Amino acid sequence: MNSLKRIFVTLKAQLDDVADDFENHEAVAGVAIKELEAFQGKTRLHQHRLQEMIQQFETKRVDLNKQAEIWTSRAVKIKDQDEAKALECVKRLLQVQKQMKTIEPELAKAKAQFDQCQRDLADIQAQLHASYTQKEVLSARQNRIQLHTSLRAEHVNPSTGAQAIFKRWEQSVIGAELTSPVATIKDSFADEFVQEESTLELKMLLDELTTQTPSE
Repeated sequence: MNSLKRIFVTLKAQLDDVADDFENHEAVAGVAIKELEAFQGKTRLHQHRLQEMIQQFETKRVDLNKQAEIWTSRAVKIKDQDEAKALECVKRLLQVQKQMKTIEPELAKAKAQFDQCQRDLADIQAQLHASYTQKEVLSARQNRIQLHTSLRAEHVNPSTGAQAIFKRWEQSVIGAELTSPVATIKDSFADEFVQEESTLELKMLLDELTTQTPSE
């Protein structure tokens, strides 16, 4: 009995380990999905900031282009009238052009990062969709395995268990029917005929006896 008990405890522990392992896999998968969703949110936030930065760069570039046109126009306009002022206008133009050269690579970098975020978001969305599907499928398969394992471990099957209950009930009823005395149903009408027939037989027997015995 002790050996059987030890075997049962060992098997139960192994089954518990399997169940824990299943649960850990599901929990870890859930955490991974949560982290992926958080990364998706951070990527969207970063993309939004890049969009704002791109708009600022483009607005600044338009403004610098207008300033360059203004200083160019001023330099040409006053060249013959005041060369010193014209040279100052050219100096301002060069400063504007220098700013434009600084903005252009930053704008291109921001646009490249924005496009990369767009691709990253598409990849993350695809991974999330696949992860949701895999988690649901594996969870269903896991639950089915745990159910079958539990039924095998406990030797319990609900479908056959119900049949066994009704079978035992039926056998109990049959046994009670066989051991219970059968109640006699009294029929007074039939009893009356039986009584008359019995009396008639007695009279016939009396007449026969009277005929056989001579009178004194």
